[in-house]
Amino acid sequence: MENTAYSLAAEIAKRKISPVKVVSNALERIEKTNPLLNCFITVMKEEALSQAERAEKEILEGKYRGPLHGIPVAVKDIIYIKGVRCTAGSKILSENIAGYDAVVVKKLKEAGAIIVGTTNLHEFASGVTSVNPHYGPVKNPWDTSRIAGGSSGGSAASVSAGIVPLALGTDTSGSIRIPAALCGAVGFKPTYGTVSRLGVIPLAPSFDTVGPITMSSLDCWIAMKEISGHEGYDVTTVEFKMEDWKELDDNKSYAVGIPASLLDDVSDDVMKVFEEFKANLGSMGFEIKEFELPEIEKLQKVWEIIRRAEASAFHSEWLAKFPEMYGKDVREKLELGLKIYAFEYINSQNIRPHLRNLFLSAAEELDLVAMPTTLVTAPRIEENEVDVNGRTLDVYDALSRNTRLFNALGFPAISIPCGFRKNLPVGIQLVGKPYEDSKLLEACTIYEKRYGVARVKEI
Repeated sequence: MENTAYSLAAEIAKRKISPVKVVSNALERIEKTNPLLNCFITVMKEEALSQAERAEKEILEGKYRGPLHGIPVAVKDIIYIKGVRCTAGSKILSENIAGYDAVVVKKLKEAGAIIVGTTNLHEFASGVTSVNPHYGPVKNPWDTSRIAGGSSGGSAASVSAGIVPLALGTDTSGSIRIPAALCGAVGFKPTYGTVSRLGVIPLAPSFDTVGPITMSSLDCWIAMKEISGHEGYDVTTVEFKMEDWKELDDNKSYAVGIPASLLDDVSDDVMKVFEEFKANLGSMGFEIKEFELPEIEKLQKVWEIIRRAEASAFHSEWLAKFPEMYGKDVREKLELGLKIYAFEYINSQNIRPHLRNLFLSAAEELDLVAMPTTLVTAPRIEENEVDVNGRTLDVYDALSRNTRLFNALGFPAISIPCGFRKNLPVGIQLVGKPYEDSKLLEACTIYEKRYGVARVKEI
């Protein structure tokens, strides 16, 4: 299979390759790799092949819908697909059958995309490792002794292993960007409110976002053109339209800010790749400026209070009735959330606009902000702590410290693969201003045209 949806779509549009063949290849890859990687919880073989036959017929009749028509897609098993089991990676919802399509699924289907299965994840999306006690851990295609990252681990691993060119994930503290970074894929978290969450089992609704994981930023852009926009039944969505990816201007340059405080505790391996990335930006004529993010510790605390309180609110009844059905790590996080007072939650929500304004003021002369996505490369599956330059850090903090800030702010952010250290991928995170999602994806696409897109790991 071609690495990107864009290149594959060109072959399908020219009728050089059949959607049936493309989808059959994806299903064969699932059958071959899933026993090793554990990416998928449910495989939709019969439905996918039926939809592929329909897509082929439409294309032969001249009814080509666009660049996702006939493209196989994987969907995180926390997003509703009508008639398909949606477990959220949990024991509690192991027999839950979705009664309707999530808005993003409906939009994918309307674009002609073909869903081949639902992907494994951290239980209830409440973690960053995708080590799942009920369905087994998702394994990293580059080293199966290591985590794929989470919570959208199955989606990232399925793309990185060349099973599908596009997968959907969700992101509350970095759950798209973290696994993309660890698996060597591209993961995009849109501006909050630009993609509907209707039909997605929530974690923390104030932060939850749905976005694509692909092998190129252009593919993310193509996917966002289809899944974004206001949805009348979803009051959290806004009037929003992505710019056309066909109007890419290769000659643009950008001012990129480097927040020095977010480079603290980054491992030497990751920093070497980040320094190479900065040098590449300079060679492209991008302007690099050091600046400081204001009130980072306060923002971290705001994220923690809101995330824990909202997750515990959603789970409170289940947690009271059958706590034993949760994995230990998820249960402990939810129990912490029960201890948060209402005034703490309200104060945290009230200060978010002020913190957003502080950030925008500090970054007024910048187009983008860049930093390593994670402090380390993929930890081993059994590790709960990692050594970072002689300092011991919790895996959760080492992987999410640089990502969760932008969930609290609601800004668009992306992780792109920029190199390897000791045969493990390293991701760099770029952040844009609210609703400048197209600009962010354009800058990354320009970078990838110069330095190449992600590499599939053949299994």
